[in-house]
Amino acid sequence: MRSNRPIGYLATAAIIATTSTAGAQGPALGNPEPEQKAQATPPVGPATEPPAPTAGESPTAPATRETAPSGDEAMRKIAAEEATKIKPAGPAIEFSGYTRAGVGLNVRGGKQVCFGLPGADTKWRLGNECDYVIEPKFTAKILALQDKSSWGAVVMPALYRSYEDPNGADKTYFANLPVEFKQIYFYGENIPQLLYGTVWAGRRYYDRLHLNINDQFLEIHDSDGAGVEDMHVGPGKLSAAFLMNPNSESTIAPVPTANLAPFELSARYTGIPTLPDGELQIWAGFIGSSTSEDKADPGVNIPKPDNAFRIAAYHMLGKVLGGSNLVGAKLEYSEHHLRWRAAVQQQMAFSAGRTSVDVIGEFRSAKDNDVTNNWVSLGARADTQISGPFRFLFETGIDRVFPEAGDQSQLIKATACLAINASPGPTAGPAIRLFYTHAFWNDAAQTAIAAGGSGKRLAQVYSDATNGGSFGIQTEMWW
Repeated sequence: MRSNRPIGYLATAAIIATTSTAGAQGPALGNPEPEQKAQATPPVGPATEPPAPTAGESPTAPATRETAPSGDEAMRKIAAEEATKIKPAGPAIEFSGYTRAGVGLNVRGGKQVCFGLPGADTKWRLGNECDYVIEPKFTAKILALQDKSSWGAVVMPALYRSYEDPNGADKTYFANLPVEFKQIYFYGENIPQLLYGTVWAGRRYYDRLHLNINDQFLEIHDSDGAGVEDMHVGPGKLSAAFLMNPNSESTIAPVPTANLAPFELSARYTGIPTLPDGELQIWAGFIGSSTSEDKADPGVNIPKPDNAFRIAAYHMLGKVLGGSNLVGAKLEYSEHHLRWRAAVQQQMAFSAGRTSVDVIGEFRSAKDNDVTNNWVSLGARADTQISGPFRFLFETGIDRVFPEAGDQSQLIKATACLAINASPGPTAGPAIRLFYTHAFWNDAAQTAIAAGGSGKRLAQVYSDATNGGSFGIQTEMWW
């Protein structure tokens, strides 16, 4: 018959550890240890070998009263060591994120205002951002399998606020930061059965393609949903997802309703090799909805939104003038809507990477209910190291809107900026920038600004003028 004596010893040790007096030495089993930073391997347990004897001591000399552990202490040590062995290591946590914030004044007096042309899709961002963003991201690597796949979770509490956000009835926005969970999803990556792709489900930032210096997303499809990503299919990688925000019907239906469910089917095929250091990407999507008749609210009609389609192609080419090149075109179509755009971005690096120049040109045509609005934009930013962490940046851009009726509007914006940040590269952060921004616009743009087309703050200060400026300090950090 197998002896239960070792089990009894451990049980006795656990009881003694939890009932020992406060003066006993060593951690008590059952009292949680202080929370430690998550790590991939378990912490090293307490040493079990006795200390080496000092000079003049006999290895066989009996221990003195001060060094000899009592029976209770010995049992507590055994229990603590066993608990350490069976305690699982916590998941490895990767911490990344992005944040920006700033303060400023306008030259007429009052708060900083930002300059954008009504009817344009974006504006030039350096020294021209009247908002702040906080996006700390935590990625937990929970499990790694022998087939080289790994599984984990992503959580990102975040905040985005425009300076024009209203202060709510509680009047607390000036003192606190109301946070939302922008991302929380689970994933498994490098799965052999999915052609070494990734599976995910939850709420996430999804399918984003970004132009940095004007902070524009050529593609952005954030939502709740599930999908597979980067499966190795042929020469490229295939991704597909079903996206659906359960609360998005509130922007379409007259009342909150379960009878309307907008959704999107998204797909992309990326990494298609072209030229040396060249890659082609194909993006596509279908936006539809599922509807039914409202049986509880007589007289409420549930609208059926138009189905919409999108398709885009983007070509990336590396090692061009020390940087990279992007050329892309996109088409969106529905029964009452037609939008297409073409964009080019050239990034260049000089002086062993200490100086960068980014140039963006774009044209967009939008036709909604037979009314056409066209927009063209061209701008550039130079960022160079002066000495040590000090840098100088200059950005300028022009936007022009061509409405179907009325005069063409135009806005030119320029910013000079002195920055201090980790050097020598222009993308090293954090960055703290002292900037001055000035903008000029024509009479047609002034009329649109006076109507609040670029935001109420700009209209409050400059609706009677055709130029204006702001200055301030901004910090930006990505890690």
